[in-house]
Amino acid sequence: MYESYFGFHGQPFQLNPDPAFFFNSRGHGRALAYLQYGVTQSEGFIVITGEIGAGKTTLVRMLLEGLDRQKVLPAQIVSTQLESGELLQAIITAFGIPSQGTSKAHLIATLEAFLTALAAQGRHALLIVDEAQNLDPRAVEELRMLSNFQLGNKALLQSFLVGQPELRRLLESPSMEQLRQRVTASYHLGPLGIEETQGYVQHRLKHVGWSGRPSFDEGAFDSLFRWTGGVPRRINRLCNRVLLASFLDGTDVVNEALVERTALELREEIGESDFTPSVVPQRAPAAPVVAPRTVEPEPIAAPAVDPQPESVAVPEEAAAADSTLADMAVEAAELATLTDADPLLVEPVGDDLLEDVDALLAVSARQLAVIAARVQADSALDLESVAKRVMLEQPVAPLPAIAVERTQRAGMPPRSGVVLCVADTASAALKFAALAKRMAEQAGAARMVLVNPGVKATVWPWEQMERLLPSLEIGLHLGAPAGADLERVLPLIFERFGRVLDEFNPLAVLTLGDGDALLASALCARRRHVPLIRVEAGLHHASARPSINGALLDQIADLLFASARPGVLRGLQRQGIAAERVYSIPGLLQVDALAAVWKEVSTAYGAFMRHGLPIYLGPTWSEHAGAGTPYVLCGLTFDPNDPAAIADAVSTVLSLPQTDKVVWILDRCATPALRLLLADRPELAGPVVLVEGDGPRGAEMREQMDQARVLCREVDVLPDQLSMLRGASWALLEPGQVLVDAADLLNVPTLLDINGRLVPADAIAGMVSDGDDHGADPRDAVSAWIAGIEPGTVRESLADGGGAVEVLQTHLCGWIGRQQAAVPAPVAVAA
Repeated sequence: MYESYFGFHGQPFQLNPDPAFFFNSRGHGRALAYLQYGVTQSEGFIVITGEIGAGKTTLVRMLLEGLDRQKVLPAQIVSTQLESGELLQAIITAFGIPSQGTSKAHLIATLEAFLTALAAQGRHALLIVDEAQNLDPRAVEELRMLSNFQLGNKALLQSFLVGQPELRRLLESPSMEQLRQRVTASYHLGPLGIEETQGYVQHRLKHVGWSGRPSFDEGAFDSLFRWTGGVPRRINRLCNRVLLASFLDGTDVVNEALVERTALELREEIGESDFTPSVVPQRAPAAPVVAPRTVEPEPIAAPAVDPQPESVAVPEEAAAADSTLADMAVEAAELATLTDADPLLVEPVGDDLLEDVDALLAVSARQLAVIAARVQADSALDLESVAKRVMLEQPVAPLPAIAVERTQRAGMPPRSGVVLCVADTASAALKFAALAKRMAEQAGAARMVLVNPGVKATVWPWEQMERLLPSLEIGLHLGAPAGADLERVLPLIFERFGRVLDEFNPLAVLTLGDGDALLASALCARRRHVPLIRVEAGLHHASARPSINGALLDQIADLLFASARPGVLRGLQRQGIAAERVYSIPGLLQVDALAAVWKEVSTAYGAFMRHGLPIYLGPTWSEHAGAGTPYVLCGLTFDPNDPAAIADAVSTVLSLPQTDKVVWILDRCATPALRLLLADRPELAGPVVLVEGDGPRGAEMREQMDQARVLCREVDVLPDQLSMLRGASWALLEPGQVLVDAADLLNVPTLLDINGRLVPADAIAGMVSDGDDHGADPRDAVSAWIAGIEPGTVRESLADGGGAVEVLQTHLCGWIGRQQAAVPAPVAVAA
């Protein structure tokens, strides 16, 4: 009733617990920190007590909103005089465990089996018992016994007990000695102080758009504290009635007299004649205003970085390959020290290699001249430079040696035959993972081995995604540095990828992408006469951005899987590629790949809460209500060993026009590098804040985040990145990132950083052409693009796949089967 009168967009003092209104008082912040600390321990009991209405349930919901569901599976029960047998059934029901029996022994066995299976997935179960003061002592003892479930040295079940002060008295009884020894932390949530009461009221009002109307006298806050004792639920109830009274009286001022009158009416209505008003303490005098001083930040320890490649157990048949890769790395390191050597002599597999490549590319180069003329959006292509590029006419300097990394999933069943999947971007690797998961479901399917011609950081960190979308069985990272030209990367890739081909003798090589290192891998496979399959062929025909590498890869592939998007198949036909080499794939691979991880994508509100970022960002503060602050999601990367590159990236982000907030997601290597830059550049400390650590933020840190323009945070979990993308007004990304695919599917407007230029993803041709600027400042075009973005809302779900991976898997298995059947069997020779 009064909400529209005062211009509110919601109810500020509803009685139902809502984490969107969470007020981080000293007591509530400490209690939440205890709960979050308990989650990180993954074992033991956490006990939170408080009076009726103190905000315990809101704390629990706040905790649940911020949990990482990839690591923790929570369940909540509300105790109503439960006995031990009833408690077991309630726990099984809360976790959603199907049970066929009702005996205690059966229930315990069912629960233990479920918890063990959960632990095998790398997760642990968290049981939250609300109103735990009502538990029967035998039920509490049952909880203690359940905490004995272990897998190895890890507890399978963790319990949080939340209740009224009677719970504390129950746990202090002599019979609870064994349980008390397992309590990791305990906290009693008291009422708010007088200053916190005022802050609490103003916080909830601001959450619904309060602009100072109605105004509150200081005496009104004193009276609110006197009649509520600082208990949040009492404050909500009284403030709700005070605002209603103000509306009915037609006044825009809430004073002490109005609060006193309303409190007396309310006490008479609900029969609280025995309630004794609290004594109002004297307020602390206001602190004098002084000039701000510089506060030295506390040193934050850099995360430990293992300088060695990931070590995994490998089968016996791969032991020799590991030795070969190690020897290869040593040879490359030795060659890198020969700075005065003839560049052609650094190739250990033979001086005739480049001549063979020249011979192979000579025909393709002539074809490419015609192809490029057809696919290029304008006629500015320098065909002579393209021919020189692919013919390798100039000698080049050798690349520095980088260690080859190898990862392998343990316990994989043996398979007949191997398919190498070459991917040089996170987007391509994710699509191959979706294909590999589908292939693994078919009996007798080939093994899928990921080969990344670059370094490990250029593909997705699979450690965080194994449960949702397992990585390929084996991953090899050949170490070609980003940005190296084809002329320089070709000898390194021929040597290293050639050894991979020798080790696995693959049935085929699949390529997805068009980078220089990937092209070099494809040329190596072609030279070894290994069947070459091109996935997502011909996309440059449907894109405004031409790809010379893509056109060449299409030409040399034996088989092409092409999207059914308009223009792709016609473009391949105009390119002169025979129809029998092309399979049409309906839908998009990224739809299936993202659908596999979408089950754990939440709202931006939940993702920000999990990572300690301000929860007021996004279209809404929460799923419930409350307008948020618009923000831009940034995914720019940089070389952590190049200070100039880091400074350029920060400068690019700060130069973005017309942005309220920028949330910059970083990878694990970027965080310490950015920390060093901010320490060396104090002028950046205000506009750029690096958010580190977990748990509630102090008042000073919250103020810094509120004032900053750019919030930088390490986010290495793809579902959380997607959650943040859903709520963004627009995004600043780099080609090849998974988020680029997701932004396209979610209709999030996107700028791409292409060689230092910001290019709208839907208007690439007009922005990257060398002769298209006509003296205009490119920043003006970017500003106009941003200004034209319509206000967005949380995007739709991608939970349903499109079926492209299934069709691709069917065609691929059929083609491989026909190739194997066409190989003649060995002829027996008579003695």
